[in-house]
Amino acid sequence: MLPIYLSDSKFYDETSHTDWPNIETYRDKITQTIQILNEHPFDVEYVQHIMQQECDSVDCGVFVAGYAKYLREEMSVPSDGFEAEYHRMRYVTLLRKYGIQKAKKGYVSENDDPPRPKS
Repeated sequence: MLPIYLSDSKFYDETSHTDWPNIETYRDKITQTIQILNEHPFDVEYVQHIMQQECDSVDCGVFVAGYAKYLREEMSVPSDGFEAEYHRMRYVTLLRKYGIQKAKKGYVSENDDPPRPKS
C-alpha cells in the first residue's frame, strides 16, 4: 500500500543526489575498523517499477537470492517477469542435488549437536 501511495503522490519524482558527508548526522561518523573519518560518499539510486514479492508473502528469500544474482552478474533487474515459484524450485533442486552429492561422497557434518525434533 505504501509504495503505491508514494508513487501516486509523486514522492519518487522529487529525488536528487544526496551529499551524505555534508549531512550533520553523518559528518562525524568514524568507521569502526580503521577509525578514520568516512569521507567516501556513495550514490543512492531510486529505482521504480522493479519486481516485488506478493504483498501477502513473508517469504523474501527467493527475492534476496534473485537480486543477489542479478547484482553479482551485473545484469539489469527486470521490472516484471520474475517467476518466484520457478526460482524456488530451481534453488530447491540445486540444494537437493548438492545434498545427494555430499552423501554419495561420504561427507559428514562436524556439528555434534543432536538432531532437532521434527515439528
